[in-house]
Amino acid sequence: MNIVNILGSPRKNGTSARIARAFIETATTYGATVAEYPLNTMQYRGCQACEGCHTRADRCVLRDDVTAVLDDLYPADIAVFSAPIYFGDTCGQFKTFYDRMWSLIRTDVRDDEENSSRLPPGKIAVLILTHVEGAGAHNDVVERYVLNLELYGFEVRTLIAPGLRLQSNADIDTHLQTATAIARELLRAG
Repeated sequence: MNIVNILGSPRKNGTSARIARAFIETATTYGATVAEYPLNTMQYRGCQACEGCHTRADRCVLRDDVTAVLDDLYPADIAVFSAPIYFGDTCGQFKTFYDRMWSLIRTDVRDDEENSSRLPPGKIAVLILTHVEGAGAHNDVVERYVLNLELYGFEVRTLIAPGLRLQSNADIDTHLQTATAIARELLRAG
């Protein structure tokens, strides 16, 4: 099973990254192959709204470090998207990458067509979002990202970790266990 692990946190060992890596560590024990992308270490631009992906090509026309991430989503069975929520949305590193995923949508879809994604069907997304506010504080963010991932054709599993302390060494054992359980469930099924 091929997994793409997209780490949106600006902190290498931030809570969202640690939870995502717990998922990955378990998945690799089941034989998964993983491509990991820590966005904060990569050089890339946000979507330029050039529409080149819909007028001149079937993929994003920008060539930078995100090109490989977008290309790896095509053969991936599972994509792990993890990011902290800052000021009412995901952090800038993740949001900038996520906007580039616009190139994965077909804009030539007829009204009677259901699938607007360029990605092959049957993919699973694991969405991991962390934040310091209490449970339910950012349900709108979660709902928006789930809706978008479903538009791309993903079956979405969410792991939301609310109420975390700001320190990166915060106790997240419960969330690590949940990530491990989701990985076991998905890899056993696959």
